[in-house]
Amino acid sequence: MIRHLITRRKTEAARAQEAADEHRAAAEALRAVGTGPLAAALIRNREAAADRAQERADEQRAAADLLAAAWDGRGITNTPDGPVTTEEW
Repeated sequence: MIRHLITRRKTEAARAQEAADEHRAAAEALRAVGTGPLAAALIRNREAAADRAQERADEQRAAADLLAAAWDGRGITNTPDGPVTTEEW
């Protein structure tokens, strides 16, 4: 069960990373051909979408790492800064 969750989180991280890369590429393409306020707004929207997708990817990777730590028996400790493995703490 935990292995499945780890794999799922890693898959979601890869999808989010791919989406972030696609948004960045689209922003660069717009930058190359577009001028004016509409193009600037579209570029800002694509960059914001890329940032959100990158954040999702980072969150999913962190969740996969925590699940892997629990599965490996390293243990997880809750700290004021959030959950960390006992090795990090």
